[in-house]
Amino acid sequence: MLQHWPLAVSSGMIENSLSKLPNPAFAGESLASIPMEQAIVIGSIARRVLDGVRFGRVAEIFERSLYLDVNGDWICLADMELGSGPLIVSVEGKYGRGWMHRFSVGRLVELSPASITIDDCPIISTQGVSSWLPPPPPIWSKTSLERGLDALANLTEARLPTEGLGRFLLACHNTFPATAESRAAAPSIKVLENWLHESFAALIPRSPDNESVAALLGLGPGLTPSGDDFLGGMLIALHVCGKIIVQKQLYIPIAALLETTGPVSRAHLQAAAIGEGSEALHRVFYALLKADVVKLASEVDAIDRIGHTSGWDALAGIATVLRAITSEV
Repeated sequence: MLQHWPLAVSSGMIENSLSKLPNPAFAGESLASIPMEQAIVIGSIARRVLDGVRFGRVAEIFERSLYLDVNGDWICLADMELGSGPLIVSVEGKYGRGWMHRFSVGRLVELSPASITIDDCPIISTQGVSSWLPPPPPIWSKTSLERGLDALANLTEARLPTEGLGRFLLACHNTFPATAESRAAAPSIKVLENWLHESFAALIPRSPDNESVAALLGLGPGLTPSGDDFLGGMLIALHVCGKIIVQKQLYIPIAALLETTGPVSRAHLQAAAIGEGSEALHRVFYALLKADVVKLASEVDAIDRIGHTSGWDALAGIATVLRAITSEV
């Protein structure tokens, strides 16, 4: 559940909208008078977008990030402090956040592999910038998964948010207070849990219940609803753990229903379909996979900074898949 909150990022947009605020620091200055900023890393999806099109338009602006709509594909330009992700062009901010004030909602932006430009004035250099991809997953086993899930439960059960789907992170989630979102999602998540068990045991692909997927898509408020984040976590976990056939079966109904959710959430789900989420989410996930309890404890704080509840919702989807894997015969 990404909302207009002042911290945290999943793959970009979580901050107070500044699209209508004045910019006194740069009032009266021409674009050419402001130094060009430098991108430091570009997410894999953002890279493909930048390499393939000429123009986009500014869709949303927040305190430390903004989104461009590029022929229906959304990418995020963000302060480097918000971390990396598949949709993000991470900007160094050598001159502060002044670069953000050069953008306004609806403005046409020229894109190329070398720069991001407005009115023939380069704003951000992207020349020679490396691409970001999640690192290869660590070696793991069912035993390490069980230990990692136990450690995660111990670390998080006292800090689950009072909104969203975070309680499904835990095997004994029914013992924790329900949220409005978790009450609405519980029947669908139960159906998907059963589908995972059946799919892992079956010799032929099984399709998930379309109604359960549809019930989760768009469930909850915010730019990426909790139900979408949960499904995204499932997609990432299935991909990373090598359950590719099962993952493809899950994505079929999601892809068919993508238009029922918002553009930011669509972009994140499309990234999750290739196994990519935010840098912070992957760090927690990989520590969980190998039961690195020390690293897990140090990284789990980052989950609080991924949107309002988006980190918890996605991690709950990951944990749901991992529990099903540990129960495989």
